[in-house]
Amino acid sequence: MYFFEYLRNRFQLIIEFVIRGVNEISQPIDVLNQQELKVVKLLLDSDVIHYSDIEKSIGRSRKTITKYLDEIEEVLSEYLIDLVRKRNVGIYLEGNTSELSNVFQNEYYSDLPKTKEERVVSILSKLLLSNDAQTIQDLADRAFVSRSTLESDFKEVKQLLARYDAFIETTHEGIKIVASESAKRKLMSELLTMYWGNTMYTRNEKGEIHSKLQLPTEMQSFFSKEVFKKVLESLDEFEELGNLKFSDYEFQSLAIHLIISMERITKDETLEKGEESEKLEENTISLIEILEKKFKVKIPEYEQQYINIHILAAEGKTFDQGNISESKTPFKEVTISDYLRKVLKHYDDILINGLTVHLSSALKRLYLGLSLHNPYTDDIKRYFPRAYNESIDISSAIEQKFNITLNEDEVAYIALHIEAFLERKKSMVNVAIVCSTGLGTARLLEQRVKKFFPESIHITRVTSIQALKHNPISEDLVISTINFDVPNIPVVIVPPFLDPNSVNRIRSVTKNILSNRHDSNSFGRLLNSKLVFVSKGREQRDDVIKKISRKLITLKYCKDDIGDAAINRENLASTSMDNIAMPHAPVKYVIKPCISIYVNQDGIDWDGHEVNLVFFITINHEVQDEVEQIYKYFNDVLENKPLLKRVINSTSVDEILKLLGGDFIE
Repeated sequence: MYFFEYLRNRFQLIIEFVIRGVNEISQPIDVLNQQELKVVKLLLDSDVIHYSDIEKSIGRSRKTITKYLDEIEEVLSEYLIDLVRKRNVGIYLEGNTSELSNVFQNEYYSDLPKTKEERVVSILSKLLLSNDAQTIQDLADRAFVSRSTLESDFKEVKQLLARYDAFIETTHEGIKIVASESAKRKLMSELLTMYWGNTMYTRNEKGEIHSKLQLPTEMQSFFSKEVFKKVLESLDEFEELGNLKFSDYEFQSLAIHLIISMERITKDETLEKGEESEKLEENTISLIEILEKKFKVKIPEYEQQYINIHILAAEGKTFDQGNISESKTPFKEVTISDYLRKVLKHYDDILINGLTVHLSSALKRLYLGLSLHNPYTDDIKRYFPRAYNESIDISSAIEQKFNITLNEDEVAYIALHIEAFLERKKSMVNVAIVCSTGLGTARLLEQRVKKFFPESIHITRVTSIQALKHNPISEDLVISTINFDVPNIPVVIVPPFLDPNSVNRIRSVTKNILSNRHDSNSFGRLLNSKLVFVSKGREQRDDVIKKISRKLITLKYCKDDIGDAAINRENLASTSMDNIAMPHAPVKYVIKPCISIYVNQDGIDWDGHEVNLVFFITINHEVQDEVEQIYKYFNDVLENKPLLKRVINSTSVDEILKLLGGDFIE
């Protein structure tokens, strides 16, 4: 059996060399099959390995591995390297391995996917490209990973396919993608967008800047170089007409669409006819004429409509101009700005302006059916959990107000604006100025405070004693021209012109406030042994959320319907990343703030993602002054991989609380 497998692998190598135009074998290592090459890679990456390591990596029996090692040993002798196999020690290489490493890296590993995301792209590329069924083992061999690793990656593939109403069909021959032409194009667009960041910009002999998209080997076979070249040339020619200039995103979005559509049109793979037909923009007509001349094809009318959508988005045309149907209502920047001021509990002008500009473009894009890929979504979840979860609430409000749907990527972009605002606030003290001698005096004091403390004080309001009866102090500090006390909040009494002594006293108090922010155990005080769950057996996301919610309701921490509210937030934008999830409860359902912890070593299916640790965060106004400390500590926990691993592997509630810093154990 091995002999025939050996011959088949050698024959496959010979065929590959012929196809690549190689007339003779240039390196001894070329005679090794893919499984043997995997073993060599494993040996090069490790000081010592064992048979069990190899079995896990390539999924072969010890007997077969022994034969592989015999073949490898003979080949490595050509590089003056000894393959050592010692009982009770392991398997390792002796000799100078630099030449072998260079050959292996350059010839066999440079184009291989090295991360989970790259492997997902590789799998999708292969399945979309081929009309034939593929086996998991074949896909694993191509990626130089174990079958179990590939099967884990495949969960991500299925999740991505589901977003585009595509699915995997399994037969005795293997697996293949079943999808409409429209769905296939959207998937191709998703893959291209992931790699658009690798675009290089070069100048030609005339000094003009042109772009060149760098794609991995797997994806290069999707599209001919000629299609890439002609599309980018067509867009250059179109922009030279001077009627329309694209932003980076608009250029990327349109280029990706055209690359896919022109490739498919030239292969007679056209879209299904749409029901609606909009009047084509003059710019659309100009671009279509350039493309048809360049590709020598006739672009179908319904394909023209898709190009028109991109042009409309770039032009920023509104409904009032008669270019977009009534169902695609536009938004005015002033409307967005005003709405944000109503929705956001805390903000500054920079946040309002930044979100207004972003949403003006984003909402228009979404109404026109254009989505935006965010390559940093997972990183934003990981490093900015507070901002991401606050952006979910904002996104939910925006969806209801403007009747659109935001995906995770769009939510993550909003989170970046929120995080920037939080970073600005982090090093500043919120101050209320209280005066009684008139608005002029109050404004003088406000300007003096801003002059001396531009980087450390944020003035939230200028008010009077009478107004405080209806709006109590919630700021960190009160600066006042009137002598009065506020429970648990420092008050600095100053003259309106703010003399040097007053400046020094304010500086001392603000320094003390900022220092105390980082010394509390706010996170630990929200933990409770009754809200720590250790479970076994595979579970589903909604079941876990409901189980935690029932306990929260029973213990009077939260109101009824907390579970459904948390699930709805997860449906809007998932909080899962790696093997952790961080669902939040809307504030209106929270009676007492707390953090619930749910551990399951066997795994929780979190809408297609494997999760082992859940932090269910329910906080309200009671900890408003401590939110920054809570999330600062939480960020440290999320970035501490060894700590998280110990929590997941623990079966003791007390140990979990001790690991996470809880000091409230009942």
